[in-house]
Amino acid sequence: MEPGIAILADPNFPLDQVTTRDFFADTSDGQNILLRWYSSNHKSPSLAVIYAHGGGMILGSVKAYDKVVAAYVARTGVPFLAVDYRRAPEHPHPIPVNDVYAALNWLVAHSEELGVDTSRIGIMGDSVGGGLAVVTALLARQHDGPCIAKLILVSPMLDDRTVSADEHLTPFLSWNTTDNETGWQALLGCSRGREVVAETAAPARMVDATGMPPLYIVVGELVVFRNESIELATKFYKSGISAELHVYPGCPHGFDIFPSRETGVCKRAFENRDRAFKSIFPANS
Repeated sequence: MEPGIAILADPNFPLDQVTTRDFFADTSDGQNILLRWYSSNHKSPSLAVIYAHGGGMILGSVKAYDKVVAAYVARTGVPFLAVDYRRAPEHPHPIPVNDVYAALNWLVAHSEELGVDTSRIGIMGDSVGGGLAVVTALLARQHDGPCIAKLILVSPMLDDRTVSADEHLTPFLSWNTTDNETGWQALLGCSRGREVVAETAAPARMVDATGMPPLYIVVGELVVFRNESIELATKFYKSGISAELHVYPGCPHGFDIFPSRETGVCKRAFENRDRAFKSIFPANS
């Protein structure tokens, strides 16, 4: 998995100018999780991005996405905090999202040490990490927790009920409905697909986005998560929350992982994403 994901790291940027520091945060169940801080001479106090990696609930790690995150920092100068959240099925809901929420609280508590402006903290997630980012914001809303200035979601995995796809999509799915069911089943067990599933487990269950941070969301047209991504953005619009939605025609899940960085669509995707990082303005501004 790691060699494929590492392709995301843009060789045109000097990753050796990005410094990393490892920290450990206490979790709600008394464990410790790894947090990796990436920085590149940012001005203090600075905005910062918490990053939740992809992997369909069951795969992925900070190590696997190390060069991915370093490339974001090298391109933009924005510091990132990557969360090595625990994965299902060994660690079912709510452990993964509680880990990301613990990282948010940790960053706020250590903001002075790291030179972070706590009013400009965004959360980014790839695939399942995108779903965890939304749920973390829901937890912060529910518990009057730290302010989140922006959500940046890349092809987010949001809905435990997605076990079928439009017929014309099926031949192009690099993450198919069977994979999706496996991931959600690992996280939720026999609750998957039932009405008892809460919005803080599967964010597509959210009805009202009032009080949520502004949203930036990108998804490929040929992705099993396409419709749920569009529906999430629509909920934000209906609740009066700013949302920027990009649907890239003809692109499958993980199109930016494939060796196609020089294609126009990849360039546009990363330019737009980098702009989203830099436009994290103070929460509630």
